Amino acid sequence: MRPRGLPPLLVVLLGCWASVSAQTDATPAVTTEGLNSTEAALATFGTFPSTRPPGTPRAPGPSSGPRPTPVTDVAVLCVCDLSPAQCDINCCCDPDCSSVDFSVFSACSVPVVTGDSQFCSQKAVIYSLNFTANPPQRVFELVDQINPSIFCIHITNYKPALSFINPEVPDENNFDTLMKTSDGFTLNAESYVSFTTKLDIPTAAKYEYGVPLQTSDSFLRFPSSLTSSLCTDNNPAAFLVNQAVKCTRKINLEQCEEIEALSMAFYSSPEILRVPDSRKKVPITVQSIVIQSLNKTLTRREDTDVLQPTLVNAGHFSLCVNVVLEVKYSLTYTDAGEVTKADLSFVLGTVSSVVVPLQQKFEIHFLQDSCQLPGALVIEVKWTKYGSLLNPQAKIVNVTANLISSSFPEANSGNERTILISTAVTFVDVSAPAEAGFRAPPAINARLPFNFFFPFV
Repeated sequence: MRPRGLPPLLVVLLGCWASVSAQTDATPAVTTEGLNSTEAALATFGTFPSTRPPGTPRAPGPSSGPRPTPVTDVAVLCVCDLSPAQCDINCCCDPDCSSVDFSVFSACSVPVVTGDSQFCSQKAVIYSLNFTANPPQRVFELVDQINPSIFCIHITNYKPALSFINPEVPDENNFDTLMKTSDGFTLNAESYVSFTTKLDIPTAAKYEYGVPLQTSDSFLRFPSSLTSSLCTDNNPAAFLVNQAVKCTRKINLEQCEEIEALSMAFYSSPEILRVPDSRKKVPITVQSIVIQSLNKTLTRREDTDVLQPTLVNAGHFSLCVNVVLEVKYSLTYTDAGEVTKADLSFVLGTVSSVVVPLQQKFEIHFLQDSCQLPGALVIEVKWTKYGSLLNPQAKIVNVTANLISSSFPEANSGNERTILISTAVTFVDVSAPAEAGFRAPPAINARLPFNFFFPFV
């Protein structure tokens, strides 16, 4: 029996909503197998009396079509993983993070990762941190989430509808086939011409600010400290981001010849891509090598040959020579976002067991192909006439200085060039038209004797 005065359709919807709400409240947030809560909720729909007229065909049941398959696997999806091959702070789903990184986390920035929320049943991953463990551990839980909405997607009979499909463009080879398979279409000659024209235009690739510099194998590595003072070699160098860092590296002096980060080749061998995803490469050129002795004296080498760390036995002591102490990158770029030149300077030194652990310094700077130099200084002084008309005085009200720069091609070392620099000063009169003015007439404050009008008053 339904309540009196309510239409049959409203009773069915109210019953469905109550059934789904009951199933949702009773579903625990754990991974389940077999019949899920959504199927149980759909099964309760059949308990209500049918309101269709006699002879009307019955709608297909819930099991008449395939279930939608998730497009992405939420177990491997990580939306906060922004840095390649590097742990992102508070990103619990980052595969590059270790237990040492978890110890400095405060909380998970993305605690729940879900798939498409339109599905009635979907997988979800819940991340949390267990700080009571030593070392702290990441807690990973894969659960089934139930969508309580009665308008969720439970069955799909058209799988491509879950994603965007690139339409097939008609041409002379597939025109007849498309005419047979479709109900008919209209082709605008103007739109077809514009479409083919867009295909002929190549995509303009360029480096933008903060984009990692790509190399032939991965990206240009710029060692830096992450969570401690220790050097991390997987930090990418970013375009137009000037950096200067110092970090410490723990080394075994007996194995100095095998450590890549101590060798010049580790920094000079990569080739930088001129633009992202390009086949044009820019080699890194070694410009200078300075040798630092144990007593801190510096000597510049005449050649720029790549040297390898070498272990030398000096009596009871072991020394490792040609160890990289400082690395300085100097990259030249254009306004179009292209890297045109990469220079590298080294400071090599000798390391003994006394100075282990080793401190290294890394710098990277960007210079444009054309340098901007000031060519003219223009000063504009605005003044006005102030004071009396008979003796006006000049008063400065505003001063504007403009520095005009010009672009000059970068000159090679040792070349001289003469540049003409000019200075101009202009005075502009901004006085308003003078208006003659008169003083106000004086006020007469005269008093008469009290008996002045006697005997008339």
